[in-house]
Amino acid sequence: MKKITSKQIFEWMKTLEENKWRKTYNVDARRISHFANFGEALELPKSLQKNSKNANYIREMQMAKRFVKHIKEQEKARKSVKMNESKLRKFIRKQINELINGT
Repeated sequence: MKKITSKQIFEWMKTLEENKWRKTYNVDARRISHFANFGEALELPKSLQKNSKNANYIREMQMAKRFVKHIKEQEKARKSVKMNESKLRKFIRKQINELINGT
């Protein structure tokens, strides 16, 4: 899977209903992209950690899982459209060949 950027996540976060009235911060998107790319087991770098010692990142981890699920659904939908498009092209080619050949 390609590397997930914080810009992709920031744009996705804007579309969520729960963030409709909440200000979205870039650091939240960076945390989520870190969890989405490297998994939950890896610790965050110092630049992404919160100031409090016993901060937990449950919300960010859950959003990372949701984003990965969202990306997989998009890829699946894109593949199905591509397959339908190729079937349609084959059908059109067959019809054109029949018209040209007169059969």
